[in-house]
Amino acid sequence: MKTILLAVSGSIAFYKAYELISLFKKEGFKVKVLLSEGVLKFASKMSFEALADEVLCQENESWQNSKNHIDFSKDVDLVLFAPASVNSINKLALGIADNLFIQTLIATNKPLLIAPAANTHMYYHFSTQNSLKLLKKNKALIIEPICKVLACKEKGLGALAEVKSIFDLVKREFLKQEFWQDKSVIVTGGGTREKIDDVRCISNFSSGKMAKAIADAFYFLGARVKLLSSMDFDTPYKLCKFESSQDLKHLLDENLENDFLIMAAAVSDFIPQSTKGKIKKNDHLQGLNLHLSLNEDLLKNCHFKGKKIGFKMEFDSQNALENAKKCLQDKNLDMICLNIMGLNNYFGSDQNELYFITSHTQDKSILEDKGILAFELAKRCEKL
Repeated sequence: MKTILLAVSGSIAFYKAYELISLFKKEGFKVKVLLSEGVLKFASKMSFEALADEVLCQENESWQNSKNHIDFSKDVDLVLFAPASVNSINKLALGIADNLFIQTLIATNKPLLIAPAANTHMYYHFSTQNSLKLLKKNKALIIEPICKVLACKEKGLGALAEVKSIFDLVKREFLKQEFWQDKSVIVTGGGTREKIDDVRCISNFSSGKMAKAIADAFYFLGARVKLLSSMDFDTPYKLCKFESSQDLKHLLDENLENDFLIMAAAVSDFIPQSTKGKIKKNDHLQGLNLHLSLNEDLLKNCHFKGKKIGFKMEFDSQNALENAKKCLQDKNLDMICLNIMGLNNYFGSDQNELYFITSHTQDKSILEDKGILAFELAKRCEKL
C-alpha cells in the first residue's frame, strides 16, 4: 500500500483537502495529514482525523511516539503540499523551519508535489515566483494554479488546481515506469459518424470507454498520451475530437511520428454518399434507398512509424480467432486485441474480455474491468 503525506497549509482552499483524502482512500492509498497552524484557524484537527489514517499538528506533537517532525514522514512514499500558501512556499524554499509544519516537510527527501493557492498578486510576487523556481530546480513538481474568481472576489490566476487533476498527477507519480517515461502513445476511440445528410448519419454503438481506459493507463505509467476520440471525456492529457472517418484519418496523419498507436476506434466499414441539407420525407414516401460504399481501411493504410496495435470486434465465436489472425497479418500489426461480443460482454459495459494476439503468442483475459485490462495491454506492449 502506497502512503501519501498530505500537507495542508492556511489557505481558504483547505476544504478541498477533504476531497483529496477521500479520492486517495478510495484508490487504496494510506493518507497521513500534516496541518499547519494557519489551517487550524479554518478547520479542526478532528475533522481530518475522521478521514485520514494519521494526523500531525502542533497540538498533538510528541516525542513519545511518531507524532514529531522526524518520524512522521519516515514511511511515506510521496509528499503532496496542497493547498500551499505563499507564506509556507517561501519558508520551505528558503529552509526557514520555524514551525512544526515546515520542519516536517524539510525532514523528508521523498518526491514532493506542490499545489499553490493564492491571490493573483501574491502568486505573481517576485518572492513567490523565485521560491517556486527554486523548488522546481530542486525536483519539486509544481501543480500550476488555475484562473477563476478567487476568495477575494477578484478573477485571476491563483486558485488551487482542480482536485481531480491533482489526484491524477499523484497517481501518475506512484505508477510511472521508466520504460514509458520517454514514450509517446496515440489512442483512438469511439465510433465514427458518417453523414447521410446534414442532420442524419450512420454510426455504431461504441462507447469509447475501452479507449479512455487505455489512454488513462499509459498516462499513469508515465507516457506522453494523446487520445483521438469521438466521445467527450475529462482527461489529464490531450484529447482531439473527430466525427467522421475522414476526420480521424487527418488526425492520424498528423500523429505518425510516435512510438505506439492503439487503434480502438470503431471506424465505419461503409460510408453513404452525403447529401447537402436535409433529405425531405415527402420526397421519399415509398422509402429511401442508400448507396453505401466500402470505406478506406485507416489502420491498414496508416504509415505509422511505431508499433501498431489494432482492435477487432466479432460476434461469431467459431471464426473470431481465425479472422483476428488474418487481420493481424493483412494490416501488418504488431498485436491485435480481439473482443467477442456476448451476454456478459456488450456495448457500453465497464468490463471486457480480450484475446491478445501477436504473430507468436495468443492469450485470453478473463472478463475484467476495462481499467485493469488497459494496464495488462500496456504490459504486453512493452514486450513488442
